Amino acid sequence: LERELLLGTNNGFEVIPSTAGMLLFGRDERVAELLPRAAIVATRFSGDSTQTPIVERVTFTGNLATLYETLMRFVGRYCDLWDTRPRRFPASASEDSPVTARANYHRGAVREAVANALIHRDLALREQATRLHLFEHSLELINPRRTSGFSPVALKAIRYGMTERLNPQLVAFFTNPAYGQTFATGGLPMLLRESRLFSGKKTEIYAFNDEFRLRMYGA
Repeated sequence: LERELLLGTNNGFEVIPSTAGMLLFGRDERVAELLPRAAIVATRFSGDSTQTPIVERVTFTGNLATLYETLMRFVGRYCDLWDTRPRRFPASASEDSPVTARANYHRGAVREAVANALIHRDLALREQATRLHLFEHSLELINPRRTSGFSPVALKAIRYGMTERLNPQLVAFFTNPAYGQTFATGGLPMLLRESRLFSGKKTEIYAFNDEFRLRMYGA
């Protein structure tokens, strides 16, 4: 951490990791203890708004690798993820069923959305948590992000791949194949394109009240 990765400092007695070093390589229990605001709250709602009854709500803690994997498992518990859109979804054969079919999403787009939420969090905003909302027909990620200086010009630019990185070290390490995670290539432009082609609806992104919101629709 100290000599090669520039993610720690030596105070004479021990190596102290930086915030990025702790989030990337810290033990899960220590990250939860030292950086409680890095936790993510995931909620599955029974309808299409936050006013509908809650099916499950979980607070996830740990380093970035743990958070990424647990969030993807949470999504997979309630949704079906596909690399390409099938000609016919399995649940569509029982259209008269009283039970709503599981929503279907493009796997690469969901991976990109979750990864973006993890590496672009504005941890300077301590009172706002990152949230993942799963509705019947959509998926929403809400991230703390200072709106001043970001919206509306930068919000438009990122749609075309112009990066606005608060945490360049986190981005560099987390997206490196050596870190051990699997991502789709193409960034936010890929997410917007593939999610639209898969579901037929545009993914919505907003920035207001020091929050960045992304809502992706299922098929």
